[in-house]
Amino acid sequence: MKYFTNERGYALLIVLLVVVLFLGLSATFIAGSLNNAQQEQTIDVSNQSVAAAEMGVLYYSADFELEIERVKKTVLEQTQIKLNSLIDCIKPPTGEDCDTAAERDSWEQEIDREMRKLYLEKVKSAITVMENEANNKKSPFSEEQINYLIKEVSSTEFKADNEDLTAIEIEMKIEGTSKETPNTLLSAFTVEVPDTFLNPNEAIKVDTAVVALDQDLTYDDIFSFAANSKSCGVLLEEVKAGTAEAPYECTAQVNESLASFIEDIKEKGFDPEDFRVYTQDFRSYACDNNCNNLNFEGINLVVDQNDAGAFNNMNNFVNGDLIIDGTLTTGNNLINLGKNGVKQNIIVKGLDVDNNIKNMYYTNFLVLGNEEGTDARLQWGKHFTVDNYSRLCIDIDRINQADLDRLSRELQFSNSGSLIYYSADLNKTFSLIDKKGRDRGTEVYVKRGETYTSFLQNCGVSLKDMQTMPTDVAVPNAIDTGFDFEVEY
Repeated sequence: MKYFTNERGYALLIVLLVVVLFLGLSATFIAGSLNNAQQEQTIDVSNQSVAAAEMGVLYYSADFELEIERVKKTVLEQTQIKLNSLIDCIKPPTGEDCDTAAERDSWEQEIDREMRKLYLEKVKSAITVMENEANNKKSPFSEEQINYLIKEVSSTEFKADNEDLTAIEIEMKIEGTSKETPNTLLSAFTVEVPDTFLNPNEAIKVDTAVVALDQDLTYDDIFSFAANSKSCGVLLEEVKAGTAEAPYECTAQVNESLASFIEDIKEKGFDPEDFRVYTQDFRSYACDNNCNNLNFEGINLVVDQNDAGAFNNMNNFVNGDLIIDGTLTTGNNLINLGKNGVKQNIIVKGLDVDNNIKNMYYTNFLVLGNEEGTDARLQWGKHFTVDNYSRLCIDIDRINQADLDRLSRELQFSNSGSLIYYSADLNKTFSLIDKKGRDRGTEVYVKRGETYTSFLQNCGVSLKDMQTMPTDVAVPNAIDTGFDFEVEY
């Protein structure tokens, strides 16, 4: 009986040991499970904070990119407004600030600089807005357990007038938080700066009234001048205001002088070659104390055929056109023309003098004949020599044939002197012959002007008039610069 009791005791003890072991194992398992659950919960919260930071990156990058698009749109609109001002200036009557190609190019360059500066200013403002958002917490959900904010913003240091900047780098530290657990991501943006804000390859054409060389000159263009009462001072003000039309013509007044008029023309930025002045008193208008070394600086001066003051000083002026509206009958100073070594043009309808013509240097002497008929005279004394850098230019359709025959026999040349002639009749020619009818150097010294314009131009004469010509104006350049951003975990 006692043995049996001991067996029961052992059995009970074993059962108790098994129960204790089971409870121990269960406690260990439960503790491990609770620990794993806590770790999983921590990892989940951490992942949520990273996701919150990613949401912040997407939010701020999208907002910044949208702001850059607004900047591009603003700059594009302002560029067009600036170009419209240039177009308005170019349209007739063309303003004095854009009446040359150099001024128009300078205007476009200034627009480009202004738009670059505006673009950089606007980008800088967009960066400042982001900087002001720092530490401003945003919660995408109502529970506010998840949120994000900008911790820090840094960018390339630059000034709005920087002309070498090609790109702007911006970095943002974005912090995301889930249940008070933070995580930070680094977002980097790159904003490119365009090379130019204008596109000359897609230029628009704007009709422009410009003073340009007349490519279809006629006899009437040379002698069509009709004297009027408009003073040269009034004309110059009209030219400045854009209300005058070329060729710019005026009549010299008693109180005006050639030297002061030329100075006024240059001061206002115009070209003396564009102006033609009629004077009834060459000496009073063109000369100061004396008539030595008169520099016309390209201006065209028209005088009457009876103005002795002009004839007596033809060898004293340079760099211009002296147009004698009639026949030159006084030839006292037809010797030593061009003695100053600078080119001059003398244009007459006819020549009827008793003096010799020699030592004619640096001079284009044009005898163009009368408006009608073929009887314009070309008479001189005993000798007529065309010397270095000089040309005798004649319209053989308008000059007396007997005078032309004498010229072909007696005209002499030295060194680089030459003769250029024009005839509308292709079968009509001019040759140099001796008394026996033999050629004496026609091929060397004589050239034909194929057209009246080329004939005059080869004789140093060109006139300008007002022409409507298309002018290219650049259009705004579409700002398609890239916008890139990267995220660093």
